[in-house]
Amino acid sequence: MSRKLFALLFAALLLLCASLAAAESAPVTVIDMHDREITLTEPATRIVALQPSDAEILCAIGCEDALVGIGQYCDYPPTITALPVVQSGAETNIEEILALNPQVVLMSDMSQSEEQVKQLEDNGVKVVVSKATDIDGVYYAIRMIGQLMGKSENAEAVISDMQNTFEDIRAKSADEGKTVYFEVSPLQWGLWTAGSGTFMDELATICGLTNAFKDVNDWAAISEEQVIAADPDYIVTITMYYGEGPTPVEEILGRDGWQDMKAVKEQNVFNASDSNTLSRPAPRLKDAAVELYNFIHQVEESEEAAPAA
Repeated sequence: MSRKLFALLFAALLLLCASLAAAESAPVTVIDMHDREITLTEPATRIVALQPSDAEILCAIGCEDALVGIGQYCDYPPTITALPVVQSGAETNIEEILALNPQVVLMSDMSQSEEQVKQLEDNGVKVVVSKATDIDGVYYAIRMIGQLMGKSENAEAVISDMQNTFEDIRAKSADEGKTVYFEVSPLQWGLWTAGSGTFMDELATICGLTNAFKDVNDWAAISEEQVIAADPDYIVTITMYYGEGPTPVEEILGRDGWQDMKAVKEQNVFNASDSNTLSRPAPRLKDAAVELYNFIHQVEESEEAAPAA
């Protein structure tokens, strides 16, 4: 190789390295899910996530090392449970958060107050609001967090993986006119369900089902009488089981007045192996879709994993 060619290649390499370094340290501006514009001088490297879904997104795009603290309900992946835990929601403890010296706090607008946001921002901490209720919202949150962390390519890869899974399930799911009722709060706490405009409603459609409460908007309280009148073909509960008493499925199957419902008579009641996959607006919604499809079509795990003939 001639000296001139070597010099040109070396110069090109230096330019490439300089470009990459500039990209890593370039200012970052995002529009959060409350239409607020937030600018950082460079991608975030120290972040506190108060919502479980945001913690999951950060880890899915390869940013677990940037997490310096989590809200008390953040538990996936299990490795993050070793991190400092801070109060979240109405009891958000600003002092706890500031002690962790984060650049950014990711939070929902459901529980945190404007006063708490102002306290953080007055102390030099950027606040980014993440609020996803449907699948498009989940994609937005993933892209937003990816941009915030300088991991946009990773974010797009996660979204593509979700989309591919949903499309695969949609392609093999025929709409047979069957309905599903999502129970997001059990009877003892007051029944709530997922209506139109929610990711659960969309998962039903992806799996070839119709939401029995599609005429309800968002997440809403309902009565036993409404559920019995709807008479769904399937019931999906996200109630957690802690190893004592009847399981969530057994409790539903044993309810007074529910015995004549199709889902109960045919024992078509589903409780995910990890209810958080179905209840959190995060990348694992694709796993929830797979589990729901398998339940509806009685596909065993080994059968699902078997290669095509």
